[in-house]
Amino acid sequence: MYDRQMISENRSDLSLLKGVASGNDMDFLVLMERYMELVSRTSFRILCDREDSEAVTVRVFVSLSRDVMDYDDRFTLEEWILRRTCVYCRIRIFRRRILRLFGVMTDVFVRASPKVENEDDFITKQAWELYCRAASHMTPLQRVVYALCELEGMRQEDVRRLLGLTGFRVGTACRRAVEKVYSELQHFD
Repeated sequence: MYDRQMISENRSDLSLLKGVASGNDMDFLVLMERYMELVSRTSFRILCDREDSEAVTVRVFVSLSRDVMDYDDRFTLEEWILRRTCVYCRIRIFRRRILRLFGVMTDVFVRASPKVENEDDFITKQAWELYCRAASHMTPLQRVVYALCELEGMRQEDVRRLLGLTGFRVGTACRRAVEKVYSELQHFD
């Protein structure tokens, strides 16, 4: 019997990945525990919707277990997981837009309250609503770049490398996203 606490503290991500590749479910659970918060938080910030965020989180971990042999060791496991999170978030945004075009969804971006300790924190709720409004006017790339740079605090250079884009595209996407947030701020009630 494995002790997950001992495994998570003493084993590297690469070692755990090898265990997952050989079918060890306990190693997979340890990796899930290690990266669940990161995937959930990042996808929620990009999508502004709990249901979509949960769907992306499940998809990321299913793909991790299924595609473990495709792991690209040019990236850390955290970066590899973040890349997949961003890809699946962009797909989810495109899906929402298509559903809206065909009249299946009435609103493209469902707003959900932020995950905060104190649900009565008015400033946080106001800031979250402002972000969701601005995000509804952003392209999928702008949302991903803004969430990684501004909300997750990553450097643009790291985001460029993670997404495989030029520095110009990342900088432009970030600048335009920030402009949309400031534009929305001017119209915020």
